[in-house]
Amino acid sequence: MKATEQKVLRFVKENELLLAGEKILVALSGGPDSVFLLHFLNKYKIEIGAVHINHLLRGNDSQRDELFCKTVCEELSIPFYLLRKNIKTYSTKNKYSLEVAGRKVRYEFFEKISRTNGYDKIATAHNADDNIETVLINLIKGTGIKGIAGIPVKRKNIIRPILSLTKKEILDYLNENQFEYRVDESNLSNDFERNFLRNEVTPLIQK
Repeated sequence: MKATEQKVLRFVKENELLLAGEKILVALSGGPDSVFLLHFLNKYKIEIGAVHINHLLRGNDSQRDELFCKTVCEELSIPFYLLRKNIKTYSTKNKYSLEVAGRKVRYEFFEKISRTNGYDKIATAHNADDNIETVLINLIKGTGIKGIAGIPVKRKNIIRPILSLTKKEILDYLNENQFEYRVDESNLSNDFERNFLRNEVTPLIQK
């Protein structure tokens, strides 16, 4: 067993995230974090399904992400659930930012699929780097103790099994095992506050 897998298993056990016999719905974007989570849970014979949201924001890239996720699930014989939603139109109509609109649509669909298909928990692929960014955003905006704590390991039926892993650990594992994944080029843009922190501020702090 690889050190990265052992680290996740310890984290899952310490936080009692998975119980025997549970069905888990994985939020699958096609990016490295969610691909790691999918392969990890599948390797340990946990009954899973995968759900993908096509936000229709990036043209052909969005279609390629969708096809990639669908193909991976077919190859692994994992049930696949899909929603196509024009987030830009939805955000304008409801006066949400794109980030808020995307989050709202995602979690509403996750809950719907979970409820109608008998999944016990929803697993999202937030990692340790995401947690640092969340804490920084909350500190910048001004927050209480709850905000400083960052992303919760579990909240109701939502669990985050790989919150202990860094992005580097995830990428190293995927590359070592030759698992393919998609790269969202929009994450390289600093137009969103989280991207700016990820691309500019966090690297300076880590130095």
